[in-house]
Amino acid sequence: METLVAPAVTDLLAEERSLLQRLKTLLAEAATDADTVAQLDDLIEHLSELFLVVVVGEFNAGKSSLLNALFGAKLMAEGPTPTTAKITILRHGEQESERVRSPYLVERRHPAELLRYVSLVDTPGTNSIIQAHQEITENFIPRADLVLFVTSFDRPLAESERQFLTFIREAWGKRLVFVINKADLAKSEAILQEVIDHVRSGCEEVMDFSPQIFPVSAELAYAAKTAESEPVRETLWQQSRFAPLEQFITETLTGPERLALKLNAPLDAAERLLERLETRLATRRQVLSDDERHLGQVHQYLADGRTRMDESRQRYLTEIDNLLLQMEKRGVQFLDDTLRISKVSMLRDRDAFKEEFVRQVVRNTDRQIEDLVTAAVDQLLKHAMGVWNGVLALFSERQQVTAEAPVPGSFEYNRAEVFNALMREANRKIEAYDLREEARRILENAREAATLFQMTGAGALGLGVLSGALIVATALDAVGGFGLVTSGVLATVGLSVLPRQRRKAIAEFKNSVESLRTDLRTTLGAQFDEEIDGALGKVEQVIQPFEGYVTNAASALTEQENTATTLLADLAALRQRVHAEAGSSAV
Repeated sequence: METLVAPAVTDLLAEERSLLQRLKTLLAEAATDADTVAQLDDLIEHLSELFLVVVVGEFNAGKSSLLNALFGAKLMAEGPTPTTAKITILRHGEQESERVRSPYLVERRHPAELLRYVSLVDTPGTNSIIQAHQEITENFIPRADLVLFVTSFDRPLAESERQFLTFIREAWGKRLVFVINKADLAKSEAILQEVIDHVRSGCEEVMDFSPQIFPVSAELAYAAKTAESEPVRETLWQQSRFAPLEQFITETLTGPERLALKLNAPLDAAERLLERLETRLATRRQVLSDDERHLGQVHQYLADGRTRMDESRQRYLTEIDNLLLQMEKRGVQFLDDTLRISKVSMLRDRDAFKEEFVRQVVRNTDRQIEDLVTAAVDQLLKHAMGVWNGVLALFSERQQVTAEAPVPGSFEYNRAEVFNALMREANRKIEAYDLREEARRILENAREAATLFQMTGAGALGLGVLSGALIVATALDAVGGFGLVTSGVLATVGLSVLPRQRRKAIAEFKNSVESLRTDLRTTLGAQFDEEIDGALGKVEQVIQPFEGYVTNAASALTEQENTATTLLADLAALRQRVHAEAGSSAV
């Protein structure tokens, strides 16, 4: 393998190789397509080879004729139909030889002095009928130090040429030199200039650069080099306009400028790849930033849902508490009215006392409490289902937005996988949400949680029924049962006992009702809080994998952005060194 071995460029080549290796690692981390990474790897591998010129263009533009004219020998077949059936690499050799390296690739040796400095690659037409031709041609482009693009005077810059030029320039940033072949067909200098201007403006329009252009007639140049008569050779050579192109190739590409081109070409490719990568990273950053804002909206929606649930919970607990306060007021009034000598007959009759207490004090409080607890549970579940549906709607909207503007590559694929898994799980949770079963479970948990109710040993009863029973029991306990108010007791202690007993009974009743209020408020409040946390926690559990993905992807993206910025700075510094040192270095 021929190599550039001049000591003056060894360090520069080593630094370029290191930079390209770092770029390759970054591209792999950023999930760049495998073909691009492979082509960059190929560029690294061939960095030290001879200067490589790739000749491209449509078939019948005159690529083979151009090479034959350059060497003054029929190295390549010519004709009006596609004649270059294979990609041909021209290298220096002391004798003519040819080696078939693949069904589509041939290496040909020729003893031309130019080939001691430059290797040339002749390719099939950009509009070749064999797709493999173009694929292999495009694989050579990343390795090229210079692309010599041959177009034809009679068909300058055709559409397929524009597309291929876009690939060359935008994908790898290669330096392009244009050859307009068959310039002898121009009937005047003005017409030829029009074609030159057309090619230049087309390049400026499509690729935003002004190319170096050589109008030539390869046919006349070859005729000039092979003519026996000196006057004929001179005439044909002047008419061919081939001298400036040949001078560019033989002097520029064999002199010191070749080194600058050689060293700048990989930097051009790296710079273009970094520019493309930065564009992709910026697009990803926008997607992830939008994801983060969307997750912020979801969390705000969850916070608002919690606020609504808390407000609903507090409203029902307050209503239950007010019921008990009203009942307490009626109970105090009942005890004050009943614990009197005039009501001694009722005090002697436990059942009568209990019946009247229920009628005047309890009334329908037990049913009202049960209804309020049931309504509170129903409202909690309604809010929970609303949160599920609302979050699902937010993610569905986000999914629709990203579907309309997808980010190509494995980044979008990985993100979509996590996103779709979230949507599937959310839908599954909603479909499996049994409101009646959830309500039954919450009510059962609420009953089991109430410590006062547990002491009754009747936790399976309704909260309201148990509340009413406890209230009645409290009243009975407060008046001391019936042993206190028998006629014998009254005769012994006198009438003064009733006022004291009445005050004591009222105080104990109020304390008992306060304990009941506190227990209900505490236990129901804690149970509702637990259910609210559970309902929202299930939503957060579903969205957590996507949230984790966004966080990790954003962190990885930041590292990639920082690495790309560092590589661009190192590339610019290395380019300055190439500019400063290449001109004084010899190959």
